[in-house]
Amino acid sequence: MKYICCWFFVVIFIACQDINDLGVLVPPTVDQDGNLPRVTVNVAGHQRLIHVRTFGNSANPVLFVLHGSYSDTRAYRNICESLSDRYYVVIWDQRGCGLSERISEEEFTLESAVEEIDRMKEIYSPQLPVTILGHSWGGGLTTLYTSARPTNVAQLLLIEPMPLTGDDMQQLFKTIVDFSYFDETWNNLARHGEAISPQGHAQIDYRAMMILRSTMTSGYHCDGNNPPEWPIHRVGGFVEYVRSKRLGNPISGFTYDFRNGILGYTSEVLILGGSCSSLGYQMQVTYSQPHFANARVIEIKNAGHRMNMEQFPTVITEIKNFLNEY
Repeated sequence: MKYICCWFFVVIFIACQDINDLGVLVPPTVDQDGNLPRVTVNVAGHQRLIHVRTFGNSANPVLFVLHGSYSDTRAYRNICESLSDRYYVVIWDQRGCGLSERISEEEFTLESAVEEIDRMKEIYSPQLPVTILGHSWGGGLTTLYTSARPTNVAQLLLIEPMPLTGDDMQQLFKTIVDFSYFDETWNNLARHGEAISPQGHAQIDYRAMMILRSTMTSGYHCDGNNPPEWPIHRVGGFVEYVRSKRLGNPISGFTYDFRNGILGYTSEVLILGGSCSSLGYQMQVTYSQPHFANARVIEIKNAGHRMNMEQFPTVITEIKNFLNEY
């Protein structure tokens, strides 16, 4: 009986809250919660607060982890903790994502995404190159950064990176994308552009998180009807929308090229691809591997795009086998 009463009061408490109140739909961002760890960066002419987590001894070589789209730091905690014995692991919610401060539309470009990594390197490893691990969109961003700053990167690891050129995306779009950023829903969500309020961002983020729990991403998983858990704090819904505008679309064409200059990076690159994902092993062998001077692709069996949740022991073993410090 007491449990029924407790549940009743919880329901009543939630029902009495306004969805516009801070923290009701999604957790507050770093500019709203002074207890969250943060650094300040100046990117694209704007000073913003970044939610950052670090693992290990700062005297060790620095390893950056770059999260994918619809993600934040939380989903990669197992990787960060496992590598923290020999690396100083730094992971942050990219501007406008996760628990980092929200940004305006003008602040997100591919150039500013590279600039953001520059600012983080200035804070955590100003003198020495860093090892970078990127997943999905983070894999594309990592490739873009390495193309632009090859001497800044000591080792490069990619977990199912998105197509690295617009031409590749054009060919693969129907296979790998089960939903569209260009439909009426997304345009309505982002119609206010730079004038979105904090409450507006919270509502966009909440709705965007539903995609993670739906079958709209079925092509990325071994069991499309039951996607594996992807634990995150909060999606950067508006940034997802803006990023899609920057990259192009299947009608007018995708206009980006993450690997322009990547042949200047001659060290070996490790690429992991799952056996089930539309961005998995075969796609990586056919499309990603040829873009690099020296890349090795390893298949992770019985895993999809969220492989660090599905087959973590295998994933972390392959990562450690590649990294110099192990």
